[in-house]
Amino acid sequence: MFTCSRARRGFTLIEVLIVLGIIILLAGAAIVALVPQQKGARIDTTKLKMKSIETALEAYNVNIGHYPNEQEGGIDALRTRPAFDTEQLNEMWRGPYLKEDPRDAWGNKYNYQVTQAGTPEADQTPYRLWSNGPDGMDGTDDDIKNWSDTTGMP
Repeated sequence: MFTCSRARRGFTLIEVLIVLGIIILLAGAAIVALVPQQKGARIDTTKLKMKSIETALEAYNVNIGHYPNEQEGGIDALRTRPAFDTEQLNEMWRGPYLKEDPRDAWGNKYNYQVTQAGTPEADQTPYRLWSNGPDGMDGTDDDIKNWSDTTGMP
């Protein structure tokens, strides 16, 4: 009268392998979808940081009357008071204009160069600010710049 059927406990090896295969396929699809998003996010982050540096450069220009040059330390003059020639410029410096060392999303310092007045480059922008991009090498196609490439400068 009583039929004794063996109760099923747990999963078979085949079932576990099928579930693991599905999980691996889903993880692979997620990685393929997210890697390009991460690259784009780093580029966007670098561009946003460049905008904040440009804002700091404009504030420096308003206070001092010119953009920081090499003698003043270039872009570092936004964080550390330069050794100005006159006490008047020392009093006009209202920095630091940046809270942290300006680095792109790949950990590299930004490049900065004041353009020469009266040149075609200066007509575009009074200074050049750029990141070497993902490859970390200057002058390659992945550089992120604040000017267009019609002048042929770095």
